[in-house]
Amino acid sequence: MSQTHTSAKPQAKPSRGKNAVPSISGEFQVIANLIINADIKDTWKVLEDFYDVHVWAPGVSQSHAINDLPLGVGAGRYCKLDDFGAIEEHITHWQPGAGFIYKITPLGPLDNAVSSWQLTSLADSQTLLEVVLKYDIRFGLFGTFMHKLIMRNKLEKALPETLQAVKKRVELLA
Repeated sequence: MSQTHTSAKPQAKPSRGKNAVPSISGEFQVIANLIINADIKDTWKVLEDFYDVHVWAPGVSQSHAINDLPLGVGAGRYCKLDDFGAIEEHITHWQPGAGFIYKITPLGPLDNAVSSWQLTSLADSQTLLEVVLKYDIRFGLFGTFMHKLIMRNKLEKALPETLQAVKKRVELLA
């Protein structure tokens, strides 16, 4: 199951008790989810390798740590994106075995971007991976124009492809 849609309205995230996932905000969003045929522990092993995303993510040709902080809140990575440019991503929420949230430095017309990656254990050793990317647009009318003509379509294509790459990597290693 793979699904992608966009919306201008923020959506509330269900509370998970003391481990509630913080909400993220942005005027625009891209959401993708899929079921991975592996348990949550095997899925987390791939996602927690935060700094080496270039090993499995399509379109990421380089990635590495940008600070000496332990993996978790505050840690950051550099990513060179083939079709977008270079960005830095800084972890703002880290829940081992369950997911994380990171802020993304501005890129083109995208500003204040935040991405949430969350795992849910399912029956039969399967895992649901849900990713939400929320962002604002900068550069006024020019940014809005670039977003509508180019960036939005690229994001709507790239996010599901990235989740398929996670699925392939996890299932290969499980």
